[in-house]
Amino acid sequence: MAIDSGSGDIGFLSEDAVRAYALITAGGDPTREMPEAVAELERLGFVVRDLRETNRPVSLEPGEVIRRRLDIELQNAQDCITRMRALPQAAEALSDAYERSRLHAGGRSEFIPDPTVVNARLQNVVGGAQFEILAAQPNGPRTPQALAACRGRDTAALDRGVALRTLYRATVRDNSVTAEHARAMANRCEGRSAEFRTLEEPFERVIVVDRRTAFISNQVVPGAHENAAWQITDGAFVSYVVAEFEARWRRADLWHGQTRTRGHGVDTVSSATGLRTTHRQREILRDIVAGRAQQTTAQRLGISLRTLQGEIAELKSLFDAPSVPALIYKWALSPDRLVDDSAGDDGLKPVTQTAA
Repeated sequence: MAIDSGSGDIGFLSEDAVRAYALITAGGDPTREMPEAVAELERLGFVVRDLRETNRPVSLEPGEVIRRRLDIELQNAQDCITRMRALPQAAEALSDAYERSRLHAGGRSEFIPDPTVVNARLQNVVGGAQFEILAAQPNGPRTPQALAACRGRDTAALDRGVALRTLYRATVRDNSVTAEHARAMANRCEGRSAEFRTLEEPFERVIVVDRRTAFISNQVVPGAHENAAWQITDGAFVSYVVAEFEARWRRADLWHGQTRTRGHGVDTVSSATGLRTTHRQREILRDIVAGRAQQTTAQRLGISLRTLQGEIAELKSLFDAPSVPALIYKWALSPDRLVDDSAGDDGLKPVTQTAA
């Protein structure tokens, strides 16, 4: 098969070119009979013209021609490899300009009503994180199932060198399950560790990946599932969400998974129940929040008003609350508030919470 001589690449010579080369080497001139074959030999450098005499074709030594041709092709290949190696750098430079232009062009906000789809999207985006994951989890202690589900994903991200920062409400310091998770992730023996902080004040749930994609709770569509979410890719909005996260992160307290100690220096949160209040104390607190008169509560519990007032004083000390309004506020932030005392066993069955 003849080569495409216009490409400059060496290929197999045509049969006519081989015969023409033999004739030229024997002193003949097959130009008139085989013009295309002779032209092929000339293009490839196997034949030159004797311009001093009769312009007849003269054959050259094939090995030397091939060596020169190899030198040229090897140089061309090296130049091609150099250009190929430079392509990723060019793509990165162009990508930066493209991403900057997108900040002005806007992105989109997509409402995801199905919690299953929300979780799938989160798994996909978080699983592809390249340098950072920011998570604000305000919904109190997370369930063991939710923490177990995200442990492998978060560990894989940390192993890739991704920075992982999670902001919790301060109430998680009273929850042994979440505290154990934070201790494990914040004190890893190998690889990067996660960072945790807790904040007393309320904040909204959000997850931001690589400062490009944010997932926020639904505040727009009425009647939607409580775990429905919005996926945001608009650059300006995501930047705003990151700025809000950073502001709260600066105000938050560093947390390595340690639990809070209470009363006489006993860490009741690390006990089997993880509670600081008794069944009767929770009944008293619920009556206070409901606005019931102390006399009514005392009669219902079968105790004297003085005994009830002593119980309230003990609760204020337990919660480090200087007043009843402060006690109500701290009770509202306490995980003890979520205990379902109707379950029996001194109310040790927690209220089931949707995974955050």
